[in-house]
Amino acid sequence: MASLVHRLLPLILGLTLAHAWSINIFQNDHSSGSTQADLLDRQHKILLMLEKIHDKNADKQGREIGESYVLAENLSNYDDQESVKELIEMAKAGKLLPRHHYFSLFDPEHRRQMILLFKILKSAKDWDTFYKTASRARVKANEGMFVYALTMAVLTRQDLKGIQLPPLYEINPHFFFPTTTIRQAYRAQMQQEDATIEATFTGTLKNLEQRVAYFGEDIGLNNHHHHWHADFPFWWRDEWGHKDRKGELFFYMHHQLNARFDAERLSNNLPRVEAIGWDKTIHEGFAPHMSYYEEGEFPSRPDDMHFLDLPFMTRDQMTRYESRIRNAVDKLKAYGPNGPVSLNSSEGIDILGNMVEANENTPNLAFYGSIHNLFHVFLARIGDPDGRYGLPPGVMEHFETATRDPTFFRLHKYLDDIFKAYKDNLGPYPREEIEFPGVTVEDVTVESNGAANELQTLFDYFEVDLNNALDHIEGKDDREIKARVKRLNHHTFKYSIDVTSDAAHTVTVRVFLVPKRESSGEPLSIDEKRWSAIELDKFVTKVSSGKNTIVRKSSDSSVTIPDPPSFKKLLHDTEEAINGNGDFKIDEDHRHCGLPDRLLIPKGNEHGLDFELWVAVTNHDQDAVEGVDIRDDDHGGSMSYCGILGQKYPDARPMGFPFDRKIVCEDTFLSFSNIHRVDVKIRHLGELA
Repeated sequence: MASLVHRLLPLILGLTLAHAWSINIFQNDHSSGSTQADLLDRQHKILLMLEKIHDKNADKQGREIGESYVLAENLSNYDDQESVKELIEMAKAGKLLPRHHYFSLFDPEHRRQMILLFKILKSAKDWDTFYKTASRARVKANEGMFVYALTMAVLTRQDLKGIQLPPLYEINPHFFFPTTTIRQAYRAQMQQEDATIEATFTGTLKNLEQRVAYFGEDIGLNNHHHHWHADFPFWWRDEWGHKDRKGELFFYMHHQLNARFDAERLSNNLPRVEAIGWDKTIHEGFAPHMSYYEEGEFPSRPDDMHFLDLPFMTRDQMTRYESRIRNAVDKLKAYGPNGPVSLNSSEGIDILGNMVEANENTPNLAFYGSIHNLFHVFLARIGDPDGRYGLPPGVMEHFETATRDPTFFRLHKYLDDIFKAYKDNLGPYPREEIEFPGVTVEDVTVESNGAANELQTLFDYFEVDLNNALDHIEGKDDREIKARVKRLNHHTFKYSIDVTSDAAHTVTVRVFLVPKRESSGEPLSIDEKRWSAIELDKFVTKVSSGKNTIVRKSSDSSVTIPDPPSFKKLLHDTEEAINGNGDFKIDEDHRHCGLPDRLLIPKGNEHGLDFELWVAVTNHDQDAVEGVDIRDDDHGGSMSYCGILGQKYPDARPMGFPFDRKIVCEDTFLSFSNIHRVDVKIRHLGELA
């Protein structure tokens, strides 16, 4: 059985593709020297494609092109003609995923078809061919597959660089709002009434996990998780364009999500999350209260469930994969098809991240498996593992819905424990890698809403347009139908960092928020604190000889991005700009990936929850990456969690430095003159009046 699984695993995961798929279609970057007028026209057309995706294309021009365009008659307009031919043959044979069926990246056949469509969109030789192809796919392709493939094309084609996609919660609201909210929206539409519908979180107060539902079910967090995995897809191959430190980013972004979730739990007097395990009972049930467009409700999971084997993968095989990865961590050495692969190097964490996810860069898929991806599938199908009841997958099988389930964080705590064991095996940093002789951080203060060293949070409300969830009714106009969503926010704040230097330097300032105690009140050890550190900011600045005060606003954080513009605003601003009005422009540095700026700090409590603010100032000469200059360009936002698309990660240090490695003694760590700690409180003010 084990040998059979080894032979089937690449097929199950879809990571080893047919030879025809290995054609390098990315040599042609489709760079066209596009003008703003060109880009605005493309922005407009792409927005219209994404309107009411479950309904027919409301854009008459796009619909007519989509119904009449014939791929077979235009083969010469594609770099990858083999993929076009393959898609045509699959369509003739009736093998393509139909419309109104769920689409799952974790389903190998769904993913294979999506990659085929993406490759065709990517290999269109010019914008005109791309637009006609996308218009055809809008009419004929499964809508979930179409949206994902179009998203990937927008993120990777040079002639679409800077095009803004609407937030996914407005493209497909079914995956972000409760069934009751969508039904009320339909009722308002049928009655031709405007409506603002209160969208509630799942569960009741009887369920303790409900206390932190505002975090896992935050639609901005859901959107971020989706877009991170779109920027760094596990199925992506290096020959299509290298994604620098992708495995390390997988570790660090999810590590930070776990640290943030733990801080939210502490804010609500809940213990930090416990790791899931194959032999552990899943005590927390989850009822999503959401529906697919066609297949009905997302399945619920009762309390006290146990894992069951899947038809293509057993629990025993998964534990063997885990054991092999932990063995590699202990030995600091993995096994590739051509021999040993050292993990005892600066690239070790990147290699391990590739192994754990696993993505196309894993050193040995057959031997180490894909414990992250398959764990998602085990959890998503726990109520119907062999498909006997015909249930669609649970929320864990879609990146945009996964964080809603509390077991998402238990899964990532399980994976995070593997990464921690690896980092611990590397030992502490030697003194010379941390210290910055001649530079001293004298003091750090933070000010929010007039209060010193106190950060303040609150709940406010946000409205989301729901019209894209609703089918168009002939002869009737869309009404103003919106969901009103409660969400965590905070008063903006600023840091003042006093630094004395013996000479002029370019420096990197690293800011972390660290919890002080367990929910029980017991103090955290320095090892627990450093692994729970939340990165708030990382930026490059200059200091002169003598005394300096560095002032930095929270809104400039390197880990967050502001709320994306709504679908209607994007459409309105684009049309205004096309007509010569307004100042909307396509910004080539725009990023969809990044934590919502509202979630920069955890909720805290009404009494003021104790945290520590740590600041480390390091020498940018040692941090700088050749060919990447971030001093005068923010490259579109969340570099810490999302890097810079198409470039190297802009920090030569390991992600999370200096808290990623063991700290033996807190006092010794604080003796470094370039590191400073200050106590802060986070006070929750309740709901915005």
